[in-house]
Amino acid sequence: MRYFGYKLVCLTTLDGLPIVYDLVPANLEERLAAESVLGCVHDCDIFADKGFIGDDWQADILNTSGNRIWTTKRANQYSQNSTAFDHLLKHVRERIEATFHQLNNTGRFLERLLAKTVLGLATRIIAKVTALTLRFFLKRYFRIDIQLFVQYSISN
Repeated sequence: MRYFGYKLVCLTTLDGLPIVYDLVPANLEERLAAESVLGCVHDCDIFADKGFIGDDWQADILNTSGNRIWTTKRANQYSQNSTAFDHLLKHVRERIEATFHQLNNTGRFLERLLAKTVLGLATRIIAKVTALTLRFFLKRYFRIDIQLFVQYSISN
């Protein structure tokens, strides 16, 4: 996500819970931006888009942090993923996009946070990620959807 010269880089769980995020300059190359958050987790399977294809870069990440990067393959690549694995990757990527959609469209849009300083922007992003995390936990553990003002019964 981009905002006035900055972009938000985020790792989430498969459920869409943000676990690590960073605000980086928008002109920072995508892989370097990812390294800012990949160094915070170790020995994980990271599902990413085609921007992170690259055997040398993926091997470097594996050697430094133990994280395995999984991406779909380009049509002209020699080795290809199985169709079932590509389908799984597509499903995971859709969940990630849904998390960014929730983060952007819950409350005030990220593009309209009206921050005048980088510190103000960072503070507002922290508040949005915190609100998303709280909403996630209330829904998961107490079956309360605070956005819809609904409490689900145990049978739902």
